[in-house]
Amino acid sequence: MTSLTQSLYVKKEINEEAYPTMPSNVIHLNVELEAREHRRKLTPKQEMTIRLRGCYATQSRLIKALSFHKLAYKKRSQEFIEVTERIKIHEEKLSGLDNEQLAK
Repeated sequence: MTSLTQSLYVKKEINEEAYPTMPSNVIHLNVELEAREHRRKLTPKQEMTIRLRGCYATQSRLIKALSFHKLAYKKRSQEFIEVTERIKIHEEKLSGLDNEQLAK
């Protein structure tokens, strides 16, 4: 992930509350309808169902994010191990060359 992508991702996480979700829009509308004592206001059960659907959507989004980060972590860990092994191989070759030069 590039630094630009990371910064955009962080900004999205920070500004998540700036973009209300559909369930929160419905809940806010319901508050307005209740204040007007309008006949189309939601029942408590409907309101709870909407909140529950919003929680399901959030949970699904977080599960996807976790799986992405697990995969990225696994990939970076593998790269780290490969680079570490390459370093060891090169250090051994370098020390072998130094020993040959000292022997001459």
